[in-house]
Amino acid sequence: MPSEQPHKVGLKNKGTIDTLSSSVQNSPVPHGKARKRGKIVERREGDPNSPLSSRDRRVSKNRRKSPEELKSEKKADKEKSETRSDIKLQQHRKKILLAGCEPVMGFNYDCLAMDDYPSNALVSSARRDRDYWLALCSVFGSAFLLGLLGLVPAWVSGAGCGLFLMSLVFAFTSFRKHFFERPPLHELLKLRKRIEFSALNHIHFLEGKDGLAWRCGKLAKYNSNLDRKLFSGLVEFSRERELFNVIKNKKHIRLYLLMMIESQKAYKRLQKQYLEQHFNHLDQGWDDTINDAEAEKLEQSLNIGEDS
Repeated sequence: MPSEQPHKVGLKNKGTIDTLSSSVQNSPVPHGKARKRGKIVERREGDPNSPLSSRDRRVSKNRRKSPEELKSEKKADKEKSETRSDIKLQQHRKKILLAGCEPVMGFNYDCLAMDDYPSNALVSSARRDRDYWLALCSVFGSAFLLGLLGLVPAWVSGAGCGLFLMSLVFAFTSFRKHFFERPPLHELLKLRKRIEFSALNHIHFLEGKDGLAWRCGKLAKYNSNLDRKLFSGLVEFSRERELFNVIKNKKHIRLYLLMMIESQKAYKRLQKQYLEQHFNHLDQGWDDTINDAEAEKLEQSLNIGEDS
């Protein structure tokens, strides 16, 4: 009896499971659902509020661009390319101008300013002192000659000879600076020549073989003072390599110094503008540096574009 009871329980459970499976198989499938491989798949094609319907919905608008839109895009790309080419060419010209005018940043102000140059008033005073000493020399020398001829007493002739030699020493040697504050004329003229030679030598270094002043004249766009008629002569003579045949005195050297000061201001403005644009273009993701061959090709293409 105990062994038969578990068997009956098992049969009873088996009959219950069979009854449930048959009822599930015979039950009708609701609309919108389908059975597939043991899973119920919901189909909501007719439901517009379904989130899946937006993914399956196809766009009715044509995704292809019209010919007008394609043409406008090509035109915009061409204009952008031409603009960048023009910017590259301008940046290349600025770089060449900066390289050509670079010596202007190295000029020596003290050398060209000539602050120690003896003034005309000082030279005139020294020349007047020399004339006074020469007059005394002539007077004492005349007394000595008259004494030799016997026209004056001997003591007058001896005193005249001594004073004549002393006046010569004070007139033509540097011994006078120990007794007088004003230097002699020959020392002032010597100092002038030394300062002028140093300034002219520095100008020769700045100008070089190709000239500098006429290249600095191209910086007038960045400093209107360079476009004055005051500097036109320096520009022309520098272009013709005849600047050293014209600059001979302090006035011309100071004029050259004034032009270098104005050119340096323009050079700094040009350098600042070039670097700002260059780094701005690098931040935008393109480089505006080109070589001479590329610049020549861009110039030809831009000219062809303008002619056409």
